[in-house]
Amino acid sequence: MMHSNKRTRTFIAVPIEPPRGLKKLMQKLEQLGSAVRPIPTDQMHITLKFLGPTELEDIMPISTILKKMRTEFPRMKLAFKGLGAFPRADHPNVIWAGITDPTVLTEMVNFLERETGKLGYPPERKVFHPHLTLARVKAKPPETLFEILRDRENAEWGEATVDTLKFYQSELKAERSHYHEMQTVKLASR
Repeated sequence: MMHSNKRTRTFIAVPIEPPRGLKKLMQKLEQLGSAVRPIPTDQMHITLKFLGPTELEDIMPISTILKKMRTEFPRMKLAFKGLGAFPRADHPNVIWAGITDPTVLTEMVNFLERETGKLGYPPERKVFHPHLTLARVKAKPPETLFEILRDRENAEWGEATVDTLKFYQSELKAERSHYHEMQTVKLASR
């Protein structure tokens, strides 16, 4: 008998409605041609924990962890500042905006690392670098991109409210990731 694949790629993130300053920047990035692929604004998020291949029987326990976060963390405002690229500004694969004070996000990450660790998910090897991915660079970008990165290195972009946590399933389709929401948790205002 054939085994059906009982694992799915998942991650936990906070969806972000980009502030006006970032929306304007996104319009600029959209004009840079096919090498630069901006993230659709309705898919923008900050990943808190990438779980990778997830067993179906873990989905309920992970949902419970998210529900627990409702009482642990209040909704908050995040201010976005700075612009950069991974791995380096002169060799950009990912364009990102920085976050002024990521304290609460870091606490969320630590909470998730601890709780998903109990389910056997390994801790993230890389140090959490809180950022909002704005675009992916698929080929040699035009010179304008490097100018934007230089000019706006310390730009202030405005604020967004973080009031939701989402548990996503990620599917790779034709070079693009499609995200399906498996669970949404609203954070309480305090």
